[in-house]
Amino acid sequence: MEMKNFIQKYNDIIDYELCDQIIKEADENHFKSATTGDGNVSDYRNCIAKPLSDKFDKSIFEVVAKSLRKYCETFKWCEFGLNIEDTGYQHLFYKGSNRGEYKMHTDHFDLHPRVLSCSMILNDNYDGGDFVFFDEQYLVKKKKGSVIMFPSNFCFPHAVTPVTNGDRHSIITWIR
Repeated sequence: MEMKNFIQKYNDIIDYELCDQIIKEADENHFKSATTGDGNVSDYRNCIAKPLSDKFDKSIFEVVAKSLRKYCETFKWCEFGLNIEDTGYQHLFYKGSNRGEYKMHTDHFDLHPRVLSCSMILNDNYDGGDFVFFDEQYLVKKKKGSVIMFPSNFCFPHAVTPVTNGDRHSIITWIR
């Protein structure tokens, strides 16, 4: 099996109206410079972030749960015990006017080990901002309402290329 097979994309799993509502209600003034795992702002990551509004928590939890079930159906070895949890939801905003990006990195984090990464694409009306893996050798095509799920370990380096026009909105969480 090829490594890229562990990167799963589920189209149309988030209702488009929910995507639009999350973007519409996101007040740019509540976003802060996104940090990396060590809590610092880095030139590796040029985007702004904020916790997702509690108003959307239940809906996004259901999206993550549905995606996780699909992932575990595909990979039978992927079983979680009763203590499964996500890390909460971050709304990421990559501004085209700032060439927002997140350079190649992994989601491995020793302090709070992550098993799976989950990125939810809220819009696709922008240029650039591609979700790429393996030094840009594998590109996941953007599609509004889709979820991308993949192992969080060192074997899955990924990036968001610079947004060149428009703005990119996504929600991220990790399963541990």
